[in-house]
Amino acid sequence: MSDVIHLDVAANGVGTLTFDLKTEKVNKLSYSIMMDLKAHLTGLAQRDDVRVLVIKSGKPGVFIAGADITEFQSVDTPEKSREVVDMGQSVFSMISDLKFPTIAAIQGVCLGGGMELALACDFRVCSDSPRAVMGLPEVNLGIIPGWGGTQRLPRLIGLTAALDIILKGSSVPGAKALKLGLVDLCVPDAFFDDRLRQFIGLVADGSKRKALLKRRKKISWADSFFLHRWLVAHFAKKSVMAKSKGHYPAPLAAIKAVVKGYGRSLKSGLEQEAKAFTPLPLTSVSKNLVTLFFIQESLKKYTGVSDATVVPKRIKNAAVLGAGLMGGGIAWLLSYRDIQVRLKDIAWGAVAKGYEAAYAVYKQLLKRRRITPAQVSQKLLKIAGTTSYHGFKKTDVVVEAIVENMDVKKQVFQALESEVSPNTIIATNTSSLSVTEMATVLTRPENFVGMHFFSPVNRMPLVEVIPGEKTSDQTVATIVDLSKKLKKTPIVVKNCPGFLVNRILIPYVNEAVACLQDGAKVKEIDTLLEAFGMPIGPLALADEVGLDVGYKVAKVLEEGYGDRMAVNPVFDAIYEREHLRGKKSGAGFYTHSKAKKTVNAEVQAIVAGFKGASAKVSLGDILDRLILIMVNEAAKCLEESVVESQELLDMAMLLGTGFPPFRGGLCAYADEIGIQTCVDKLNRLSDLYGSRFKPSSLLVQLSKEHSTFYTR
Repeated sequence: MSDVIHLDVAANGVGTLTFDLKTEKVNKLSYSIMMDLKAHLTGLAQRDDVRVLVIKSGKPGVFIAGADITEFQSVDTPEKSREVVDMGQSVFSMISDLKFPTIAAIQGVCLGGGMELALACDFRVCSDSPRAVMGLPEVNLGIIPGWGGTQRLPRLIGLTAALDIILKGSSVPGAKALKLGLVDLCVPDAFFDDRLRQFIGLVADGSKRKALLKRRKKISWADSFFLHRWLVAHFAKKSVMAKSKGHYPAPLAAIKAVVKGYGRSLKSGLEQEAKAFTPLPLTSVSKNLVTLFFIQESLKKYTGVSDATVVPKRIKNAAVLGAGLMGGGIAWLLSYRDIQVRLKDIAWGAVAKGYEAAYAVYKQLLKRRRITPAQVSQKLLKIAGTTSYHGFKKTDVVVEAIVENMDVKKQVFQALESEVSPNTIIATNTSSLSVTEMATVLTRPENFVGMHFFSPVNRMPLVEVIPGEKTSDQTVATIVDLSKKLKKTPIVVKNCPGFLVNRILIPYVNEAVACLQDGAKVKEIDTLLEAFGMPIGPLALADEVGLDVGYKVAKVLEEGYGDRMAVNPVFDAIYEREHLRGKKSGAGFYTHSKAKKTVNAEVQAIVAGFKGASAKVSLGDILDRLILIMVNEAAKCLEESVVESQELLDMAMLLGTGFPPFRGGLCAYADEIGIQTCVDKLNRLSDLYGSRFKPSSLLVQLSKEHSTFYTR
């Protein structure tokens, strides 16, 4: 046996099985650890001196975080997949088959395989610590719980509640777990050991143990009826299809395993679970989601600089210049994460609008019960409005979110620098303008950096961090660290027109407009791209962002990259009409009203006035034009080292644009359809529609080498 699992049996017959994977921050269930557990359980099954077994963790804040995901990467055949399932199910069944009662003592993260282990126990005692959460997040990796989770959880808390946990892949805290019947006791963390000892005493007493088992029954009697189960499955599938459009097989497989296994013996149910699980790790969806999981894990250690000795500054006080929708959103975020922030604009009316933008987000959180009214009041007090620079000497960082105009920004930065301390970092939220050029008016350019939030700030998780030519490593590391504290994902990108996400995304929108000119319809384009997996079509997206905003970024790209990013003349004509600004003005590619959103006849008339509007472009060409123009630009960004790696590029596009996770990202998608296929299609599109589709050097090189972006 290894030294990960320790067994101790006290004189009173209470056994304690402690998990402590000393080489890791969390406990994970690898194959070797599962075999170690199996050996311990085999020995325990033969003992007569054990009255109660407690399974606990030796790590603070962690029970068991789940299975070792790295081992799933080696699952490449149905036989191997089935072996993984059979092994886990058999080991956990050994727990439930023990002749004495078992208790899972949960004082920290209990997820995936860790929760399935807890479900195999007779009882579960949970701490009220914020870290003590329980969940089955397997669907987020394109698989389903395969070690008994789809069978034991419904038998414990009922079909509807179990499906809610499994299909969302989210976790629940101790108090909610107790309410659901998932745990038998939720106790204050400070008194956990004392209350656990008391509970062990109750479990050891046979008559009291029966009372405990009877007390926790929360299963609806309706679950025993076939028609009810069919209805539960029907509505669960309907909900899943509405959200996923059928692109993710795991949630549908989970519904099948849960409902088909319910009402049968546990052995039969586990067989249903195994059949549903086996094909899933082999799908491209699962492989893509697992790759993204590892990228996200690596980003937890990401500092944005190569020098490991650089220490980021601590940010206590911040300021935001510009109290518009974006500035108000940034001020909300800082206050929500308990950072004092001064919100400045040139007039009190503008400052008030910034407050309104921040409060609007808090209202959303109140409605979803994510925050209390008292907490809202406390956090709003962290925002101090101002029309002057009073107090700016104390700020550690100032985030600028004013109009996207280079001359205006330079004037503001010159004035600002004299109002802050020599150590204050100045960050611009520009979406496309040169950070290096802005810094030319500063005497301390080493303290200046781009910090590009995406709109809306409360929902979009990405922050692009853009160093200028003279930005110091410490400034970069500080903004990366601050972004993480704000619960955002920071990715450092090169200072170039459009940076990374907009440089790739705007050509996609511009090409959608070009497809309109070539005869495609507005709704046809958006529906096609939504079917591909995008959360919203390109033209609807342009309306949401604001046609003026997208157009200005497009012009910056045209200026920076020339003809290959020339703004389509239809886009020019739409921008000239000041009332067509998208959703905020009530009209763009669509007309927007409270009742509904319809295609704008005025835009259709504009398109009809351009040559080519009578032509007919195929759906296949539309999809290739829009997706492959992004793939090609992504390859150019890697050629120019705009971003460090294809992993970071793919993650940035997922977080910044909503590119479908099941496809893994632009580079992963190119690998899946084949690099040679990309090159061939781009060459064809170049012949038909222009040199903007000419394949990048990197794509051509990869095709010649029969290589890919990723090695799998």
